[in-house]
Formats: sequence, C-alpha cells, structure tokens
Amino acid sequence: MVATFTSGIELMGKGGVMMYPIFIASVIAFAIIIERLVFFKKCNENPDDIFAAIKDLVRNNKQVSTTDICKGNEGPVSRILEVGIQARKEPRWKLEEKLTVHGQEEIRDLRKNLRGLEVIATISPLMGLLGTVVGMVKAFNKVAQYKGQVDPSLLAGGIWEALLTTAAGLALAIPVVIMLNYFERKVDSISFLLGKYGQYLIHNLYEEHEGSANGHSSHSSKSEPQETELTSQAL
Repeated sequence: MVATFTSGIELMGKGGVMMYPIFIASVIAFAIIIERLVFFKKCNENPDDIFAAIKDLVRNNKQVSTTDICKGNEGPVSRILEVGIQARKEPRWKLEEKLTVHGQEEIRDLRKNLRGLEVIATISPLMGLLGTVVGMVKAFNKVAQYKGQVDPSLLAGGIWEALLTTAAGLALAIPVVIMLNYFERKVDSISFLLGKYGQYLIHNLYEEHEGSANGHSSHSSKSEPQETELTSQAL
C-alpha cells in the first residue's frame, strides 16, 4: 500500500506541473460522487405504496396525516405528495402551482454538484493534453540544444514522462463521465416520477370533489319533485 502510494507520488512528479491540478480535480470529483451516491441512496422509496395509502384515505374522507404516511420515506416523491396533501383544500390552479414549484426545487436538489462533474469530465483530458504538449516541447528543446546529438533513450524518456499527463487526464475523465451519466439517468427517472404522481394526486383529489358535488346535486334534484308533489296534494 505504501509502495503504491509512493510510486503514485513519483509519477506525479515525473508528469510535470499539470499533474497537480489533475490530482486536485480527482479529489473533488471523488467527493462529489460519494456525496451524490449517499444522496440518491436516501431517495430510494416506494411511491406506489405511499400514493395508495393517500388515495384510500381521500376516498374514504378520512383525516390524512402526512407524517404517518410518509414516515420512513424521505424521498422527493414523498415530499411532493406531502405538499399536495397539505394544499388539497386550495383551488386546483393553486395546488398545481405549488406542486410545480416544489417539483422544480426537488429537481434542483437532484442536480446539485452535477455541473462540477461535467466541468471536471471536460477539462481533465484537456489538462492532460496540455501537460503532454508542454512535456514534448521540453523534450524537443533538449534535442535542439544538443543539435540533434542526443541519446534516443533520453528523448524517449522525456516523451514518456510527457504522456503521463494525458493518461492521468483520461483515467480521471472516463469514470467521471460514467458516473455523470448514471446520475443523469437517476435525475430523469425521479423527475418523471415527480410529474407522474403529482398529476395522479391532482386528478384523484378533484375527482373526489367532483364526485361528491355531483352526488349532492343529484340528491337535491330528487328532493325537489317530492316537495312539488306534496304541495300539489295539499292544494
């Protein structure tokens, strides 16, 4: 372990000054990846069960307790359903507006620090290429100084050291791109669920309201003929 660490430090020294920003970028990328993995781990939930419980309570006109329903679920879908339930007595346009705003906030949290990964994935190969170009310039500058009378092994050693930065930049960029695509897929999947269950909630809440309103109007229409018949009999 110590020998591997020591050899890594030696390679960084041989690779030139551009190895240091590449190393710093790798540390930042590693920290972002760990933070995002922990965050998306907490986003794991079963929205179908949560929505089914909410739908059952709304259908039976029971008091909805978002704390009990969403207990143990701290994901974005649970939070947006909680916002919708808390605003269920408000007009439909206002409920839709609240769900939209909260959904945008959740998506912003899902995409947190992903821009940093995009920047690292883009610039790390460029930093490696820059280090290689600088190293090649130094190597061929030695050839010019010795007027072509230079040991080929010395020139090859200079080129080998210059290529280290390109290898380091690519070694950093490839896993970062893979993890970035993984996180983007997670964001797209959760964003779809936010829109899906937000619309489900709106439709179920207002279907219940419309159903109860229709039932009340039909009951009123049935009672009106009965009252008219009783009045005519009395006359």
